[in-house]
This record gives sequence, structure tokens and C-alpha cells, in this order.
Amino acid sequence: MPNFKDILDIHPNPCVIHINFVPQYANNAFARFSGHETAEDVLKLESIRVLFEEAHWPEAQRRYQKAIETGQATPPEVINHTDMKGNPMIAEITDKVVDWYGQKAMCTFISVVTDQIRRERTLRDMANRDDLTNLFNRRYLSKQFEKAHLTPAPGRFLAMVDIDHFKRINDSWGHPVGDQVLRQVAKLIESFSEQGECASRLGGEEFALLFMADDEQQAIERLEALRQEIEGFIVRVSHTSRQPIAIKCTVSIGATQIKQDEPLLSVSLRADESLYKAKNTGRNRLVFNATEAAMMQDEMIADTKAIS
Repeated sequence: MPNFKDILDIHPNPCVIHINFVPQYANNAFARFSGHETAEDVLKLESIRVLFEEAHWPEAQRRYQKAIETGQATPPEVINHTDMKGNPMIAEITDKVVDWYGQKAMCTFISVVTDQIRRERTLRDMANRDDLTNLFNRRYLSKQFEKAHLTPAPGRFLAMVDIDHFKRINDSWGHPVGDQVLRQVAKLIESFSEQGECASRLGGEEFALLFMADDEQQAIERLEALRQEIEGFIVRVSHTSRQPIAIKCTVSIGATQIKQDEPLLSVSLRADESLYKAKNTGRNRLVFNATEAAMMQDEMIADTKAIS
């Protein structure tokens, strides 16, 4: 390995050789990567572990031990890195066991991939977003629903939200104004969501909320607060040929609780049934579990007839 030291000294990629994370050699590129002035400063570190998140230490130790025992290179791995000046970045590391003056050591090459990873994350996020409102789309809602099934928790609910008489807005003011209304209402719907919840646009003027609540009553209270907030909100939009206009709109909401291991299609149909009832009994209202309520009512009627 020392025969290649001159090559590594001028290599543009950061490189460090260590024995159980105690640095034995570092090139100048690694010094810059770690926030030091010179490679000699790196060699003064007790451990290069300080250069990556503590949560990664156990995995790094496992990779090191496996590589030393087998002599095989480790697969590339992307980790979060913070240099000694506190600058965060994302790095891809590749390890190879080498002979360092008669001792087994690890040679770690590093590629800074911060920009690449951020671009990839941006593209993934764009694929999960609705172009008009920037809410999550139907594809992402489905992913989140399935992901939640892997870690089941009680108190999960699905709500369908539909802007009432939205066609009238488009017919009266044009689709550009309708788009502005959608964006502003979408912001209110997005503000409903808390950490771990999902607000999405299904298409047109219909939205979906995947959310948590302690019980049915709390779910109803949260959704009713959203309905009232939208009812009292004035959407102010610009118009090409007129003065800015103010539009008030309301929403109908259908909601249901998600049962254990229930597929999204089944939940969606039940929430849609509740939304349908809300829109056909006056709009600007919340209906919760319309299907189950109707079934219970039918059962009560049947029981009454049987008794009589």
C-alpha cells in the first residue's frame, strides 16, 4: 500500500486508511472533506468516527469487522457526514481491506454526493406531488396507506373532502380563477395534517386526508373544525379583466375509521359513500361512516319488524 501513497496524495477523492477507525494515513482531499487544514491534522484524531453521525457507528463497526474478517470490499454506502466545522453533507463511502505495513487496515474512499442525492430526492418528491396544489397525489396516498399497515396503530381515519359547487366557480369566473381557489383551499387542507399524516389531492376538486385521532369523536371534531375554517375563509383571487374578486366556498366531507388490515379500496368506498351522503343532504357538512350507520339502521328496523 505505501507504494501507492504518492498517487493517493494527489487523488481528487478523499481517502483515509485506518485501523479500527484510528487514522493511519489521509490525503489532502480527505483533510478538506473533514474540515481540517492538512492531512497531518487528520492523523491527530483519536477516531474518524467523529466525522459521521453517532447513529451510524454500530453499522460502521459491523462493516469494518466483516471486511477485516473476510477480506472482501464493502458495498458502497451513503451516509450523512458533518465536517469539523459543522458543515453537513452526504457522502458515499467504499471500503477495501489493505496491508498497511504488515497490519490489516481499511482503506476508505469517499465521494461527496450531496448535490446528486438532493436532486434525486427532489425528483422523487416531485413525482409524489400534485402539480397544481403541491399537495401529495393519489400515488403517494396509496404508498402511505400501505406503509402505515406495516406498523399498525389504532385510531387511523380516512376523509374525502370535496369543494361544493366548484363547477359554478369555473363557469362564472373561468378555470384560472378556479385554479387559484383550489390552491388556497389546498393550503387550508394541508394545514390540517400533522406529523405522520397525509393530505392529498385526488383530482378535480376532491381531496383526501389520511390522519390519526384518539377516537371517533376527536376525528369528528378535527374535521368539523376544518369544515368551519374553510366556510369562514374568503378566497381572494385576481382576475384578468376585473378587480380582484372575493369568493367564499364550502366543502362536504365524508369520513370513516380504518379497520385493522383493511385495504385502501374498501376504506375509500366507505368514505366516498359518506361524502356522497353529505353532498346529497345539503352540502357544507360532515358525514361520518354513512354506510355503517345505514346498516345499523336497517338492522334496527329488521329487529323491530321481527318483534312485532
